[in-house]
Amino acid sequence: MIIILIIFWYHKIMQNIYQTFEFNKIQEEIYPYLKSERARDYLSSLTMASSYEELSNLLLDLEEIMTLIRKYGDLPLSPSYDALRLIDEAKKSGILTAQDIYMIGEDIKTSIALYAFIKKIELLFPRIKDKILRFKDLTNLKKEIDRVISPSLFIKDEASPELSRIRKDIRKSELLLEKKITTIALSYKEYLNDDNATLRDGHLVLPVKTAYKNKVPGLIYDVSDSGNTTFIEPLDLVQLNNEITHLKIQENEEIRRILKALTGLILLQEEEIIINNDIIAELDFLSGKAKYSLSIDGVIASINKNSIISLKKARHPLIDQRKVVANDYYADEEKRIIIISGPNAGGKTVSLKTIGLCVLLNQCGIAVPAMKAELGVFKHIYIDIGDNQSLSDNLSTFSAHMYQIGEIINSVGGKDLVLLDELGTGTDPKEGEALAYALTRYLEGKKCLAFISSHFEALKEYAFLSKNLDNSSMLFDEDNLKPTYVFKQGAPGKSYALSVASRYGIEEKIVEDARNYLTSKGQSESDELTSVLLKKINENSKLEKALEEKSKILESERKRLEVDNANLNKKRDNLLKDVNEEKERLINKTKKELDSIIKMLSNGDLKLHEVIELKKRIEELEENTEMDVFDEEIKVGDYVSIPALNMNGRVTSFKGKKAKINSDSGFSFEVEVNKLHKILDPENKNVKPKPSKNYEDILRFDVPLELNIIGLRVDEARMKLEKYIDDVRLKNFHQVRIIHGFGSGALRKMTHEYLNKQKDLTYRLGDAYEGGAGATVVIFK
Repeated sequence: MIIILIIFWYHKIMQNIYQTFEFNKIQEEIYPYLKSERARDYLSSLTMASSYEELSNLLLDLEEIMTLIRKYGDLPLSPSYDALRLIDEAKKSGILTAQDIYMIGEDIKTSIALYAFIKKIELLFPRIKDKILRFKDLTNLKKEIDRVISPSLFIKDEASPELSRIRKDIRKSELLLEKKITTIALSYKEYLNDDNATLRDGHLVLPVKTAYKNKVPGLIYDVSDSGNTTFIEPLDLVQLNNEITHLKIQENEEIRRILKALTGLILLQEEEIIINNDIIAELDFLSGKAKYSLSIDGVIASINKNSIISLKKARHPLIDQRKVVANDYYADEEKRIIIISGPNAGGKTVSLKTIGLCVLLNQCGIAVPAMKAELGVFKHIYIDIGDNQSLSDNLSTFSAHMYQIGEIINSVGGKDLVLLDELGTGTDPKEGEALAYALTRYLEGKKCLAFISSHFEALKEYAFLSKNLDNSSMLFDEDNLKPTYVFKQGAPGKSYALSVASRYGIEEKIVEDARNYLTSKGQSESDELTSVLLKKINENSKLEKALEEKSKILESERKRLEVDNANLNKKRDNLLKDVNEEKERLINKTKKELDSIIKMLSNGDLKLHEVIELKKRIEELEENTEMDVFDEEIKVGDYVSIPALNMNGRVTSFKGKKAKINSDSGFSFEVEVNKLHKILDPENKNVKPKPSKNYEDILRFDVPLELNIIGLRVDEARMKLEKYIDDVRLKNFHQVRIIHGFGSGALRKMTHEYLNKQKDLTYRLGDAYEGGAGATVVIFK
């Protein structure tokens, strides 16, 4: 009996964690991402992992699939039924419906699609690959299901020869029936309210005017509401209608036989079907957690075997993300207990829930809504948060708190996390303070991690004295008497009760009387010191905020300079391209001219005036051709190249700034020295050629998975987009994201116009967790 009570109590405490942290709302947000029945069952029963090894595996799987979704898109998952339920149903009834069998076929189709998907990227995701490789090959069963059942759940004619024969007979009889009813309708036209036959109870009947019902021999099936029309099946059709009805009964019996045979085939492979269904559910559940993690901009926590909570810019995921204040929280085995003080409604309870929910999410294998996180693996999370008054048990608020805390201290250990809200309140302040002090010391001795919110001075003072405790506070805007919801570790806070009372209409005389009372009790000096300390903390916080703003400005300026530099590089590249094209044109023109000259020189019958004319043409080419300038020491005897003329030769003498060249073609001419480039002497056999440039490093550059063009002009954004898409092609990415924001829509329009012209890709607007209409997801074919 005692063991049963302990189990019941433990279950009650654990239930309280999920209820208090509103974990059901987290589950509701994950639910739409799931496609399989089994994954939804996993979600509804999701609880904390209790061991380091189990949690480590959960987070490694989550990290892989989050990266996979970011880079390559969603897994090819389809809706999936619970195969265990279907197999149990098949064993009981011996027959499954066409829909149930079709869904088993869909699982096989999903397993094939997943296998093909992972084969392309298997080296990058070994853990996901291992899961997919466990799929059993059921392609033969899939072929049989596809042979029998269409996607619309219709049993195909070719499912069996008998079914094909029956349906042919039905179609033949129905065609004959239509012809006969048309003929009969014409013969009794004058007695009918409508020329067309109608259907009643599966029989074709004629709408006969009630006054003439005896004129049409046959069976009466119905009478209209007005009584003016009597529906009669002509005697000539009775036999044919009966034959069709009998054929349809045969059709249903044959379909039932086919489904029963197919069900038997499924039962022969039930183990493989269930294994595949398990893997699909596991991947679907993992994918759902990953998509939710991405939607809250979550980070996968580093887990530690020691007790630690280190959260940077942590946010409560259920508070409007446009309004929530992100805070840093820290506790470890040295500073095990953190006392949180500060004004009422200042955010102490939200901080406790944020810490607890981050730990709970992490141990459920979900990313933490923070910028960075390092967390221990806690056996239990014990909490006493909010108003625990129990009317059913006839307990006061204080009694309910004590009952809950009593259960906690009887079970808490060194690997647990304890969260207590307003410890010791609801009773005599002096006794409550003494009790809070004693409970805190007890928890300190248990070596658990704890965050405790309190207004008691005794706890603040003890936190100053003990090496295992630390003070913290929720900051308050003293000028406007408003909470900031900013958590600051390292100093206690004030309640600001008197200041707030004064602001909200309590007479100043009363407030002053209260201040005098505090002075007489010796508390004013402590409050004054706390106020000075908090003022310094506020000043530091403002300085930190100012530094953050400056950092953002500098970062924005850096990005702007990067864009400007990219634009300059683009312009330079375009200019060089134009220059090179013009240079190529001139070189080609020069080559043709030189070919003509050399051809003439090869003619040994040239006269003197013709040789002079050729030399003059060469000199004109040198003057009119754009040539590279070189700064090299050229000496007589050097073997040189004249790049602009595409000629080589040897220097024979100098005349001022010009050198006389004896060309390989057998004639000499003068060229400016700075237009000459020394090259390898073909007569020098010992000269080793310079190694060619290695271009592999050119391709070794990082390309991000998304491009942010918010804030750029349209022309600047287009240039950046063009380069980015080219870089992504080189990297062979499957999917990237362009962030263009909402704004006037000009950037989105430009992006879509550019993408429409690309033949190797498709695109869509982002999902809710991808930025919505403020982003475009590009998928390469």
